[in-house]
Amino acid sequence: MEAESTPRGERIRAATDSMVRIMRGHHRVIEKRIDGMGIHHSQHRMLMRLSCMGRTASQKDIAEALDVSPACVARTLKALNGAGLIERHEGADGRCREVDISPDGQRLVDASVQLFEGISSEMFDGIPDTDIEKLTQTLRRVQDNLSAMESRKE
Repeated sequence: MEAESTPRGERIRAATDSMVRIMRGHHRVIEKRIDGMGIHHSQHRMLMRLSCMGRTASQKDIAEALDVSPACVARTLKALNGAGLIERHEGADGRCREVDISPDGQRLVDASVQLFEGISSEMFDGIPDTDIEKLTQTLRRVQDNLSAMESRKE
């Protein structure tokens, strides 16, 4: 069936289904490849988020960035601290616990970045740069539409 004769609703459903399947497949590949790193997936996610934050972060900052409860953050940080991947200390106000990535944690982050770059490169094998650019533009428009939907008061 040609694209012009396919109803728009069907094309949108097919595109949405493809995006969901891609995200799930990407997630499964990453989880499979980080299994050998000796860290639980949720701990890995938090460590990578800490790295992206680019500064010493408070537990509250981390909870907001990951959209999880402070209790979840506390449990995961305890495990990361026990594994020597982070360093915890009191904040400037004496109340807030702040978190830094330790040298061992940074080595794991660096290895993960290389792993992610390899996965991304492999995902786009055989796809011309012009197609990647067009896909990126289209997905940004979809993302902008979703952001507008989220911010609307309904």
